[in-house]
Amino acid sequence: MKLFNLDLHATVIKDLIDLFEGVGHQVDHWSISSHSWIHGWAMKDVDVVNQFTWQHLNETMCRRFYKRYKDELSGYDAFIVTHTPSFALLYTEFNKPIITVASTRYEAPFSGSKRHWEWLNSSLHDLSRRQLITRIANNKYDQHYCQLFTGLSWTHIPSYCGHLNVRWNPEHSSFLLDSRMLSIRLKNANLIHKKSLGRFEWTDLVKYAGIIVIPYNASVMSVFEYYTACIPLFFPSKKFCMELYENFSDLGVLSDLSWSQISGVEGGSVLHVKHNDPNNYKDLGVVAHWLGYADWYDTEWMPYITQFDSFADLEEKINSIDLEGISGKMRLHNEIRKQKIEMLWDRELNILMNNK
Repeated sequence: MKLFNLDLHATVIKDLIDLFEGVGHQVDHWSISSHSWIHGWAMKDVDVVNQFTWQHLNETMCRRFYKRYKDELSGYDAFIVTHTPSFALLYTEFNKPIITVASTRYEAPFSGSKRHWEWLNSSLHDLSRRQLITRIANNKYDQHYCQLFTGLSWTHIPSYCGHLNVRWNPEHSSFLLDSRMLSIRLKNANLIHKKSLGRFEWTDLVKYAGIIVIPYNASVMSVFEYYTACIPLFFPSKKFCMELYENFSDLGVLSDLSWSQISGVEGGSVLHVKHNDPNNYKDLGVVAHWLGYADWYDTEWMPYITQFDSFADLEEKINSIDLEGISGKMRLHNEIRKQKIEMLWDRELNILMNNK
């Protein structure tokens, strides 16, 4: 197939380009992501919907986009949408299949507008009835989030990030700390904050003994990359992560679980949810419930991640754990993980082509 993508997230679509082109499909991609440089891409100058206007997406803009690009894009067999899934609305008039991959709360930029969020949901239902949409989430948090708010089933297919061509090859005894703002000091271990590296190369990251992650979200593309690179990973346990969230959410701990949270809007979703509203980020019980869907607690897809219950426990573990053994187990599991991801996508693409 010949596929087209307009995207705000460079790495989600990069992963799909590699997977799809690897089995003979063509993917043409316009990136409007500020992180395009990561993959050596230039930002595309796009009319109507671009890095400056996308947050104002509405019905008029969708019609204008179709009118502006209908001749240029009509030759494509299908479209790919990742961040943000609401971009599926740009393609409804093309009457072509749309592969939609949710990676970070699908409703952006409509979190604060009940009317627009309902318009998105209604459009997703209409596309589903017409068998014109493939509904995928690259993590279980967003799979359950999408199912809760749309009432539709979504298939979970994790990202693989096969674009990495390097693997863990430690040259330093120090560990990297991947944390938005919260700093950690350990008595008997040297930590280097990832931010201090600036614009890094992957060959730089794999030289460290391991990476300690204080997560800002329930799914982060860099974690898929770390895992594929077989770098030993350390995450706070669910209990300790909730302790950190309760005390340090203002320092980046789980600070991006909800678009409402990022905007500083309290009170939950503008769409009614009976219980466990994931956008009610002030309710610790709700956050704890949804945190269970985070990638690093999913032992089916990401085993061999080391959890710590305190910073003292972290220090003890990084000084005693078999790092080479962990990386070796990750390397073997990655072979299985890649095969499963390719099999799941092969099934979805076959269904899409049979429905054309």
